[in-house]
This record gives sequence, structure tokens and C-alpha cells, in this order.
Amino acid sequence: MRRTRSVPPAPPAREPVRVTLTAASRPVSKLPTVLSPARTDAPGSRQDPHRGDRSTTPTVPARGPRRVAGLLGLLAVLAAVAFPLAPVQQPVVTYSWTAADGPTAIPLLPYQPVELTAGTSCATVRDAPAGQVLLSTVPLRADPAAEPLHGLRLTADGTGLRVASAGVELGTVEVPAGDCTLSLESGTARTSILVDGAPALVRDGDVRPDVAGAFSEASAGVDVELRADTRFATSISPLKAAIGAVGVLALLGTLLALRAADRAVTRPVRVLPRGWWRPRPVDAVVTAGLVVWWAVGAITVDDGYIAGIVRSAGSNGFIGNAYRWLNAPEAPFSWFYELYHLWSLVSASAPWMRVPSTVLGLLCWWLLSRLVLPRLGRFAARPSTPWLAALAFATWWVPFGLGLRPEPWVVVGALAVFLAVERAVATSRVLPLAVGLVLAGATTAVTPAGLLAFTPFLAAALPLLRLLRRRRDLHVLPLVAALVAAPASAVWLMVPDQSLAGTLESVRVRTAIGGDEPWYAEFERYALLLEPESFQGAIGRRAAVLATLLAAAGVLWALPRVRAGIATGPARRLVVGLLLSVATLTLSPTKWTQHFGDLGGYGAAVLVLGAVAWSALGAPRTVAAGWAGTTAVAAVVVAGYNTWPTVGAWFDPTFSTVVPQVAGVPMATIVLVAGGVVVAVLLARSLWRRAGSGPDATVPRWLPPPAALVATLLVCVLVLQVGGLVRVAVEHRDSHTPATDTVATLAGERCGLQEELSVETDPAAGLLPLAPGEAAGHVLPVDVGGHTLPGVAVAGRTTTPWFLLDAEQRAQALPVVVTTSGSTRPGDELLLEFGDGDRVLERRRIEAASDDPRDVRELAPADAETVRLVVDAPVTAARPAAVAALPRVPRLTPMSQLLPPGSTAILDWPVAFLFPCLTPAPLPPGSATLPAWRVGPPAEDAGAAITYQPRIGGPFAAPRQLITEQRMATYLAGDPVRDPAQLYRWAPIGPLAAARPTVGAQTVPGWHRDGHARVPDVDPVG
Repeated sequence: MRRTRSVPPAPPAREPVRVTLTAASRPVSKLPTVLSPARTDAPGSRQDPHRGDRSTTPTVPARGPRRVAGLLGLLAVLAAVAFPLAPVQQPVVTYSWTAADGPTAIPLLPYQPVELTAGTSCATVRDAPAGQVLLSTVPLRADPAAEPLHGLRLTADGTGLRVASAGVELGTVEVPAGDCTLSLESGTARTSILVDGAPALVRDGDVRPDVAGAFSEASAGVDVELRADTRFATSISPLKAAIGAVGVLALLGTLLALRAADRAVTRPVRVLPRGWWRPRPVDAVVTAGLVVWWAVGAITVDDGYIAGIVRSAGSNGFIGNAYRWLNAPEAPFSWFYELYHLWSLVSASAPWMRVPSTVLGLLCWWLLSRLVLPRLGRFAARPSTPWLAALAFATWWVPFGLGLRPEPWVVVGALAVFLAVERAVATSRVLPLAVGLVLAGATTAVTPAGLLAFTPFLAAALPLLRLLRRRRDLHVLPLVAALVAAPASAVWLMVPDQSLAGTLESVRVRTAIGGDEPWYAEFERYALLLEPESFQGAIGRRAAVLATLLAAAGVLWALPRVRAGIATGPARRLVVGLLLSVATLTLSPTKWTQHFGDLGGYGAAVLVLGAVAWSALGAPRTVAAGWAGTTAVAAVVVAGYNTWPTVGAWFDPTFSTVVPQVAGVPMATIVLVAGGVVVAVLLARSLWRRAGSGPDATVPRWLPPPAALVATLLVCVLVLQVGGLVRVAVEHRDSHTPATDTVATLAGERCGLQEELSVETDPAAGLLPLAPGEAAGHVLPVDVGGHTLPGVAVAGRTTTPWFLLDAEQRAQALPVVVTTSGSTRPGDELLLEFGDGDRVLERRRIEAASDDPRDVRELAPADAETVRLVVDAPVTAARPAAVAALPRVPRLTPMSQLLPPGSTAILDWPVAFLFPCLTPAPLPPGSATLPAWRVGPPAEDAGAAITYQPRIGGPFAAPRQLITEQRMATYLAGDPVRDPAQLYRWAPIGPLAAARPTVGAQTVPGWHRDGHARVPDVDPVG
């Protein structure tokens, strides 16, 4: 018989209960609800990760706020669309010149004018000797060391006029008999030569000439008029300002309408937690650490680049790239430069300019400790969590956070967006979502890598979609209008005073010139991170990035398995947001490891999560896996060097030239072997127990958890970085370091490196005298950068006489200097011998490795009295031999006397941050200036050359045509053998008049453009 089971009857289906809350019936508590952490999941549970993040489901339509939000949101969107198209005010700069004015400097930037008209008479052409240059827009005899520009050249050719422009021979125009006029009109579409107004020679296309000036071998009869290209030097018009004001007000109204709609259907929630303002001991430690790092921390490789750009904005009228790309605007990623420019008006000293990033560090710490960690779970209330967070924050901040780069701004923006998204998820409010979109747009307007600020929306896509579906009180169109207007507001930061056409042209110029990497070259960033002996892969950068990636993997694996007081939903969204941000970095145009600093806020929070999650692991195999991952990461981290760029590398911090070692054994090897042994023991122990009585669920008590190992590693790396630079500051307090610069600035000396430099203005003044009994030998002239000194060729066998050392050289206060030019060949020997009378005390090999003059500086041995050069090099005809000037002692003048504070000079980007008292050479609209000085980086640094290369769009390429450089070596107090910088006097190639432009103004629509700005050797001619 079949047995049947009695089944109780199903309960009757319930009708859904709909609760309607009105303004009169909604329960109101005396105090607003505090946003608390999301509910923590138990291990192994399948709880909805977003459970506990929902508020009351709204059902009551809020027609008033909904309509206002929709209308104002639509108005804000329209304003954002119209803003780049709105008219801007553009200067009109014209130059006029006649042959009677003589050679005149007109260095244009961009190099070609918008239009040029040149005129002469037929009689002038007929009377000129054949081959005479009637007009040239580049010097007839430019400095051979300058990269050439291709200008306009009108040359008399017996019975005609030969015309060449932009490196293209346009042809010869025959000159008719009798009186007539010849004129040339060159524009973006065509270039024409007219005889009495009738076209005689026409060339379609863009063959406008480059213009560095106006030169002629004739004394009269030739004139030129041209209009400079000022497309980038625009300013906001009243109409554009009005559109922006309307858009901003509409956006604010939209946000207020959303707030009213939220308040109609949800309970009030505190904006900040109670006691957020109360200081804690950990806050004092973090603040003190930030102040110490502000004082002693190394500058970044781009601080000079950014400092030069923001300081040039005052004379240029806009934020342009003063070092390359034709000074094209940094828009659409430049609004934080404007803030730095205003900040620099108070002082351009390095300590002052690093204050904003330090303040942003404090703000980042406050967001992390007061808002982010409490949202991630109950573990935030543990006494150890704030200290763990401080360690995680310092791990990211020390290698990435200090300086003028945009990373601190992105870190704060990304954390703020994450908090806004979490608040929206937890409260079912739309206002936080809209505010988060505004912040994400503003963060993106800082730098292309700022796109990672949108990753919290992707990580929380599902709960956000649920939120929007639940908000039936807001219809689709008003909601879409409001949420589109929020990120669109970034346009007001991206192009505040630029036109759409100008911004697109600046992007085109940067793209055409290049220097960026495609997205699929992202592997280069990680290759640089693992590159030995480079600051790109320094130990601090490795520790932050690799430990965080390990923590992210550990959190995702551990969340369903451990009970650690972690809120699963927010924690998972945080880690996913970090990983999406890492993927977003592939869109950044350059692949430097400095960009990892954009992840600092997420990274610090994930490090804390990883430490909490991995501390709760208990299974032996799980602990073994944690130990294996930690061992691999730690070994790679401690294989890095403690290196820093620029001034940070002048004096060796601890372990800057070798990897960290113990008794000569690299720490990486020790860590790998020790960790491998522990992992092997754990696995063997687990297998042994499983082979016996079954699985073993215990871990040896003596074994620390993987999280403790990571924390120890991070502490050691942090102490190494900060302690190394503190040691440098103490040991080299008589020279220039970031710490001595900070102390000097606080004491009122605000000229930075300039205070510590002396200049060798005349190398010939320091030639050493012959030792008694020595006779002068055969010498040849050697160019040492604008000066000629006696020297020898590195060919054959030559020994110079002995020269007496100067008293300061014998005291090792000044070095022996030998200037070389050219490159030695295999087998060549150039030796510097120090002696005591006729006895040789020491021999040192000198390397010549550049066609440009290079100084070799050597401190004499303690007992040396004399010095000489010895050459042993086979003579071959394969290539010219190198040459070396005779030894000398530098006769020095303080740089502050040679260039008093306020002097104008070109400040090359590697050193621009170090000379706050010098005024950057201005770039007026449509042109460049001709300064008397240039301050460059050390001789071995070729990076500054971009500023003078036409194919890179160097802003000073045209002025470089008009001068010759005279090099003056500089000497650093406390370290005279170091080459800290180079000073160059810019001497004009001959008498040059300064052209005086006529300046007007015009209002042009946002889509207006005058052709393209042509980059030599990049954009096609014609």
C-alpha cells in the first residue's frame, strides 16, 4: 500500500501591503537616523550582499520636486552643451616690418602666422644682385646647434623672384619691365604671389612659413605684415560666463529639488557621524607624519614641469604647456592647475607649493578613518583598526602623495565618490548619487586617470539600479535629466576660458606630436614597477601596489569564509572598485608608475580589509596559501631600491645603490628562502595529519598570520623611506636637500637651490699655473661652451706639464675641473694624474662621452700638490678624436648676484621647481620672448631639449634660432663635484630689433578656427 504524507494546507496568499507616507503622517524621530555600517554576513551564508542597505520604499509621487528637478536638470544639460560652443574673446596680434627696420626678432608661437603678406617692387627685384635675399623669416645664419625652422625666403634671381616657403620651392616669378608691385599672400588654404594684384604663382594648401623674425640683405624696398596665431590665448566672454552661471545655478537647483524629493519619502539621516570632529592619538601621529614628510620628502619628477606651467600662466594668460606642444592648453584637464597658479602668487617656494598636497593628505585620512572604514563593518570599532589604517595610508602616501602632481586630488575625489555611492545605496536617496556624479566629473577633469572616479557606480551597478527602480516617485525623464546634468557639470571645469575648437586643436596637436602610449601598452607600467635600480620601481611603490593587489585577492577569497566583522556588500564593492580602477589606468596616455598613486584611497582601505580578513583565517592550507602569497610579494618588494628622482637622488639614502641586505645577503633571498621553508613545513604537516587521523584544523600557535607579516613588511619599508631621507637631511645639512630648503624657507630665504649655487662665469680665469721647472707644451683651442681654453686632443700619446693645484683644491674645497668634448673610443685612455712634485700619487680615468662640452670634476688626494693630463689613444681616421681642456680651478660667483631675485629666465622643466625667485620667460599671445638666461638641468639630462625642438612643438624653438648659448657651470655648496644645474647666457646672433605688435581683440564663436597649427616634420606641408 502506498503511504501518503499529509501536507498542511498553504496559508492564504497575502495581498501586498502598500504604505503611504505623507508629510503629515510620516513618522518623524526626534533625532535623525545615523547611517550605520551595512549588516555583516555570517560565514558561508547566502545573504543578499545588499541586505540592510535599503530604506523605506517610496510610493508617493512628489510632483513639485520631480518637475523642478526635471526642468532644471534639462536646463543644466543644455547649458553644459552650449558652454563649449559659446563665444570667447581672442586677441588679434599683428606685426609690421620694413627692411629699413633691420634684423628684427618676431619669434611666433605657433611658428606660422594665420596670414602673412609681404610686398616689394619690381625695381627692387631687378636692381638686386642675383642671389640676394630680399626677405627671410628665419635668420640667414642661425646657430648650427639650433634645430632649424623652415621659413619664407624671397631671393632675387636676375630677372625674377625665387620663392620658397616652409621648406618647399614654390617657383620663380618673372618680373615684367616698368613699374609694378610684387606681393605674397600666404594663408591656411593657399599661398599666392601677385604682380600688380594679378596672380602669377599660386600654391594650394598650407605652406605658411615658420617665423622667427624678419631679415633682409636689402636696406629698403621690402615690407611684411602678419597676424599671429592666438587661438589658444582666449578668455571667457560675457555670454559664455552667463551660460556657465545659468548652468551652475540650474545644477544647484536640481540638487535641491532632489533633496526635497528624498526628504518626502525617506527618513532624515545624519550627514556626518557623531564625534567626527574629536581628535584621537592616531590623528596626531598621522598629522605629525605628514608634516615630517612635507619637510623632508623628495620631490617628484614632474614637480618642475607643473611648477613651470602654473607659474607661466600669469604672463601667458592661460594654462598652457610651456615646455612642449606649442604651449597648447592643458584643457580639458587643468582646473587644479588654476588653483596652483593662485597659490603660487603668494610664494613659489617648494615648501609652500607642497602645502596643498599635504592638506589633501589630511583630508584623505579623515575620509578614510571617519567615513570609509566605519562603512566597511564593525571591525572599524576595534582599537587596532585606526593604527592599521594609519599604516596603510602612509604606505600609499609616502611614495605617491606629496608634490604638485594630480594624484592627491584624484585620491580624495575617488574616496568621496565611493562614500556618495554607498550613502545612496544605504538610504535609497538619489541626491547622494547625483552628488557622486558631480564629484566624479570634477575628478575626471583633473587628469585622464580621474576616470576611475566613476568605478564606484560600476561596482554598485545592481544596488543602484534597484534604487532607481524603487524610486517611483521620480519619473524616468526627470531622473535622467538630473543624473545626466550632474556629470556634465565637469565641462565648466574643463573649458572655462577655451573654445571647443581651441580645445580640439590642442588635443590634435598633442596627438600628432605623440609621446603617449596606447592602452595595450599597459604592461609597460608593471614592467617599470619591477625594473631594478630605477625610481619607477622603488621599494615604496612596489610595497604599496603589490601588497594591495595581494590584499584585494585575499578579501575576495575570504569574504564568504570568515567571520571578521566585515560588511560583505560595501567591502565587495570597494575591492571591485579598486580592481576596476586598476583596469581604468590602461586609458591613461602615459605609463609611469606614478599613476598608481591615483589608487591611494582605495588602496589604503583595501589594505585594512585584507589585514582584517586574513587575520581571521584558521585552516592550515589557507594559512599556507597566505604565507606563500605574502612570501612572493615580500621578496619582490625588498628586491627594489630605495631611490627617488631628481634632488632626492643627489645624496644616497639608505639602500639606494643596492637592495636591502643583511650581512651582504639580499633581503629578497632571505625572505624567499625563509618563507618557502615555512610554507613547505605547513604543507608537510597538513599532509602528515591528513594521512593519519584525518584533516587537521589547527595552526601552530608560534606561527604569525600572513597579515602580521605584511604589516611588518610595510612598517620596515616605511621606516626605510622616511628614515633614509631624514638621515640625508641630517648628514647633508650644509648643502641642498628638501629638508634644508624647508628650513631655509621658514627662516625667510625663499630662493631655493639658487641660494646654494655658485657660477663659473669665466673658465679661463681659473687656468692652473705651471709647476716650477715645467715648460708649456703644444696646445690646441677647445670650446668649453662659448669660451675657448687651451687643451689637448685625445689622439696619440701626450703628457701635459704638471700644474700647481690651488689652495682650495689642496684643501678639497673645490675640485679639479677638466672639460671634455667628443667621445673616446675603445682603447683610448685619458688619465688625470695627481702628484707630489714629480711623483705620481694617483691616476683616475676620465670618460668623454658627448659631443657637447662636459665637465669632469675630481677632488684631489689629500697630499697632492700638482696635476696633469695623460693621453694614450691610437690615431685613426674613423672618427674625430675627443678633446680635453687643461685642468683648472673654478672661479665662482654666487648665482643670486648674477641673477638677482626677479630676473627673467627660461626655467627648464627638470629644475623649474627649484628656482622660485626667478621669473619664467613669458609666452605672450601668439609669440615667445627672447630672454637673456636659461637655467637647465645637469649636463647628462637631455629631457629639457623638448622645449627647443620644433618637431615636439617646443615653445622656445623660434627664439633658439636667434641666439647662441654660452654655458656656465654651477657648483653646489657642500658638494662641489656634483653637477646640479647648468646656466646658459643667451647671446643674440647679432643686433636684433624687438618688434612691437599691434594688439586688438575679437569675439569668435566656440567653433571658429583658422586652419590647423602646423608642427614641423609632423604635420604635412601643403
